[in-house]
Amino acid sequence: PREEWTEAALRAEEEKKTLTFAQSMKRLNVELTSTLRVKIFRQHLGMYLGGYIAQDVFNAVFTYYVVFVLMQSASMASSLLGTMAILQFIAVIGMIPLCIKYGPAPSYRMVVVLFGLSSISYALLYYAGLSDVFSLLMLVSAIAGLGRGGINYVPWNTYTYIADVDEVITGQRREGIFAGIMTLTRKASQAGAVMLVGIVMQLSGFVSGQTVQPPAVSHTILMILSFGTVAVLACGFLVSLRFKLNLQTH
Repeated sequence: PREEWTEAALRAEEEKKTLTFAQSMKRLNVELTSTLRVKIFRQHLGMYLGGYIAQDVFNAVFTYYVVFVLMQSASMASSLLGTMAILQFIAVIGMIPLCIKYGPAPSYRMVVVLFGLSSISYALLYYAGLSDVFSLLMLVSAIAGLGRGGINYVPWNTYTYIADVDEVITGQRREGIFAGIMTLTRKASQAGAVMLVGIVMQLSGFVSGQTVQPPAVSHTILMILSFGTVAVLACGFLVSLRFKLNLQTH
């Protein structure tokens, strides 16, 4: 019953006031790890990290792609990234009705496919000899921005539903704990992804500061930008197939 949940939550708050620092830290650790026992949150975290890590991988090599693969200036990279940023904002506006009508998981899969196709398109433009057509690069960047905007929107839109599910289980409101876990895993995965990309680049022969790089570096950049990004996106896509939380099931 709702009254029992409320009383349990009040008792939990009173107990927290009497804990020592060591006990508080132990309790915090228990609460943080207990969030991972909620199945829907684990799935939510998989979608969240799949989309965000893919963007980390993409961002880590995109400027290198423009400079060392397309042989263009860094200002062009800024223009393409600016286009993505504008379209990301537009995508957020468009995702609001989509998530309401179709649910977070189908909407997430749609924007993942958009971002994945745009990532592959960058490599296709190069191999097709069309990488110097600025209008095509802008078009692909615009599609990438739409995908990235949707990927950024869906997890944080869905996260409040996770707290509702957790309240059914625990009788407590723990939005802060869930937000903390999401931020912690995000920062750790971001650092790991960027470090891994850096290691792969070094192994390919990339030398920082040089204006000309070995041919193997260009192929490595393309593989990371396209297939590396898509591989991480695929993980999030597969997890989303099992994510059943929406307005009706909520």
